[in-house]
Amino acid sequence: MKKIYSLLTVVLVFVPFAVQAAFGDTTTYLSKPFEVHKARLAKDALFDFPTDIDVTDDGIFVIADTYNHAIRKITKKGKVKTIAGNGSYGDKSGARFKAEFAYPQGVDIDNGVVYVADTGNHRISKIKDGQVTTLVQNLNAPEGVRVFGDILYFLDTGNGLLKKVSINGGKVTTVASGLSGPKKLTITVDGAYAYVANVGTYQVKKVNLASGQVTTLAGSGSAGEKNGACATATFRNLYGVHLDGNYLYVSDGNGSSDFVRRIDLTACQVETFASDESMVSINYPNGLTTYNGGLYVVATGISIVEKYNLDDAAVNSKFAGKDRFNVRDAKPVLIGNPKYLQLSKDKKWIIFSENNRIRKVKRTNLKDSELIAGSVVDNYNTNKDGDNTPRVGADARFSDVTSFAVSKDGKKLYVVDRNNNRIKEVDLKTRTMTYLTGAGGINAASNSNGSADGIACSNEYETGKKNCAYFNRPQGSVLAKDGKILYVTDTGNHSIRAVIVKGDNKGKVTTLAGGTGAGFVNGVGTAAKFQDPIGLARSYSGKVLYVADRGNHVIRKINIKTGQVTTYAGNGNVGNTDAILTAATFSYPEWITRDSSGNLYVSDVGSQQIRMIDHNAQVTKLVAGSGDRGYQNGQRFTTRLNNPKGLLVLNKKKLLVAELFNDTLRAIDITAPAPYTELAPYISSSTPQSVEKNWFTNGAFAGIQVKGKNFRNGATVWIGPYQAVHTYVESEISLVAELPYTKMQPGFYTVRVENSDGQYYDKIRALRFAINGNSAGDYWPPQK
Repeated sequence: MKKIYSLLTVVLVFVPFAVQAAFGDTTTYLSKPFEVHKARLAKDALFDFPTDIDVTDDGIFVIADTYNHAIRKITKKGKVKTIAGNGSYGDKSGARFKAEFAYPQGVDIDNGVVYVADTGNHRISKIKDGQVTTLVQNLNAPEGVRVFGDILYFLDTGNGLLKKVSINGGKVTTVASGLSGPKKLTITVDGAYAYVANVGTYQVKKVNLASGQVTTLAGSGSAGEKNGACATATFRNLYGVHLDGNYLYVSDGNGSSDFVRRIDLTACQVETFASDESMVSINYPNGLTTYNGGLYVVATGISIVEKYNLDDAAVNSKFAGKDRFNVRDAKPVLIGNPKYLQLSKDKKWIIFSENNRIRKVKRTNLKDSELIAGSVVDNYNTNKDGDNTPRVGADARFSDVTSFAVSKDGKKLYVVDRNNNRIKEVDLKTRTMTYLTGAGGINAASNSNGSADGIACSNEYETGKKNCAYFNRPQGSVLAKDGKILYVTDTGNHSIRAVIVKGDNKGKVTTLAGGTGAGFVNGVGTAAKFQDPIGLARSYSGKVLYVADRGNHVIRKINIKTGQVTTYAGNGNVGNTDAILTAATFSYPEWITRDSSGNLYVSDVGSQQIRMIDHNAQVTKLVAGSGDRGYQNGQRFTTRLNNPKGLLVLNKKKLLVAELFNDTLRAIDITAPAPYTELAPYISSSTPQSVEKNWFTNGAFAGIQVKGKNFRNGATVWIGPYQAVHTYVESEISLVAELPYTKMQPGFYTVRVENSDGQYYDKIRALRFAINGNSAGDYWPPQK
């Protein structure tokens, strides 16, 4: 028996225990961010909004892969490899694959050393011998870097300055000031001048690097696309600039009409070198460089590098980059910039929007996805009778699908096509997209599309047409319980609209609330004001809408029947404090969803966190997120997110998050009851323990000091049934309470400390209160 017992003991010791997930534990559900160590052929490489490029004398290209937070290179053998950056947003120097950048937008290589404008970290970094170090810091969003000799010139873009520093670091000197949003620069072969893409004035500036004098080389100062003499030529969005011989090449455009312009420096004439109005070659052109008879242009909008023959721009081809935003349909599924997600009616498919298209993935097989409708090309179908012609699958066009709703019968999607100011309809079986409602500008052609209730007006691309419905950059949506109305956040018009999606009045739009300008006002219907509302959720009863009012940092509540708008959670202050409803603070809340228990989940983008509003406790709580931007799975307080968007609850067990800038869907465990974000307060002592009323009748301060732990700003002290006149939180372990002595009767009182999240601690009979020496045996517990 002893031998058997011993054997069992040994077996038990080595039996592994299952690790149970805790509330807030975060994993990656679908896709993955940037593959830092994976080398690919140039045309198979996956970039994410790259913005700058440089090349060595022997043909090694270096690229600022901006939204992958990495610096890449293309070798002479045509392979793309990572120089530095682990793919996660952050601020970390050190070994190259452990280093973190934040949207680097400028790059230059000189003698094997790479210099980086680490835009989001407001610094200039240096990569040498596999180590990333900081050369200059405390800048304001720098975007351009260029080396000449032993001097590094760089643009302190946010401050409108051109500066210089030794390539070995040291004192930073301002070369020129008075620039406006300078993006990129190039330096003449003699090192005497720099040409700067000065986007704020629509001009190319010339800077004397010795004197700092700034003059205008080209551009009248007005926006446009006019060629001709330098003084009268116009530019629209100057991004990149590169000098090659006697020609200065400039990237320019707006995403719909994009150009590489060429300036002949001898005659000072501006001409179009290359153009793209179909978004397939140089969509949003940015940094550029020349090498061996070719001009290489970073097309940020489609995440590729396009090569042009310098002698004939008609001879051009894609040099590097496979697809936009890390897109792959299968094995494994890669997604890019996901924004929104919903379950199919049969709960078998997760439908998500990304890259101006809508796809779906089966929950039982995440290795393959299927296209429903749309293309990575940001566009609008206007040819062949535009709105009146159905489009199928990849032939459909959207311009930023921000949200959609599944019809009550599960057969259709109602799609918010943000930059086209339209609501579309997609048949899930046939994958056919049709027009539902909305009129006016397309492809974000206008900053304001106006606001008007009305009917569907197909093929109407002008604003202000009578009886037509107009939206201005709509974003969020949720379907009414009966399936007949789609509620839409008309973000640019600061309103909540109602779209009839079934019946004779299909396509008719009315305003439920807001719409009279931005503001923070509760009220009925149009008397209420919102500021950039985005996400919508509906109560189970169908009687209430919840609105993520982004610009006001609150969650609003709308009674659908009466139109009454109230503030449900948050108080308008920016922050991420969890507390009872309106004592809580949010930071740019954008998306919101509800579970079957009535709990609301909010993507609090400004704090890079997922928050919830506990329906039973009526308090906000942290679901996941450290508050630091990045990509890191883990526990509730250590997880790092990067611009979380749409949310989806799965079986009360998981919360899926569309994570825009990490190109993933993340899964957060919500199985267990949500714990409070902060620890509950605890009282160890209060002094004095006995007081006389007559001590305070001569004006002396009527206070007690309470010691303990976990006291938070906003905490309240109760003395029996009476709230303290004032509570002064000195620290996490000490506070002072001013006694409401005029209300108190003789007796023994419980002292309660209650934090703003509703958690409290009672110190029973902690205070004796006497009048004229009399302290009756009465006991006064807290009563609220």
